[in-house]
Amino acid sequence: MKIEPKPLSAEKHFTWGNEKIKSGNYKGAIADYNTAIHLKPDFARAYYHRAEAKSKLGQLSKAKSDLQIAAKLAKQAGDVSLKVMTEQKLRLSRITFNPGKCGGRACIRDMRIRVTDVLELLASGLSVKEILEEMPDLEAEDIFACLQFAAHQLDTPIVTS
Repeated sequence: MKIEPKPLSAEKHFTWGNEKIKSGNYKGAIADYNTAIHLKPDFARAYYHRAEAKSKLGQLSKAKSDLQIAAKLAKQAGDVSLKVMTEQKLRLSRITFNPGKCGGRACIRDMRIRVTDVLELLASGLSVKEILEEMPDLEAEDIFACLQFAAHQLDTPIVTS
């Protein structure tokens, strides 16, 4: 009598994908996350991590799509922390860098509106509504992305000896 091997779990492939990301094998990680998602289609964290790997490979639109799926699945599952993490990554994807625009500085959605321009308007006391009236190409989410980007830029440890 031949014994069939037990199929590997989605969690096992997920773990392997995480190990491959740590070693910089992003293509291998994506393959493992693909298998995990195939075995467990509602595996929100696999979509989230696959988005990370795709982002490292420069596949930004595919990464964004995975983040959107992860956010939806996390919300359905009641995974608040993953939902917040995916929404933050999606928001930060509005911040772009292009050497041919504004000297490569952080801009909003590849427009010639710098993050610093928006932050300076906020710092001068303008409300979100007033900024949106002043800059009709902006969306409220763009302003929140600027604030989140600034928060991330300031969150660097200071090493003292």
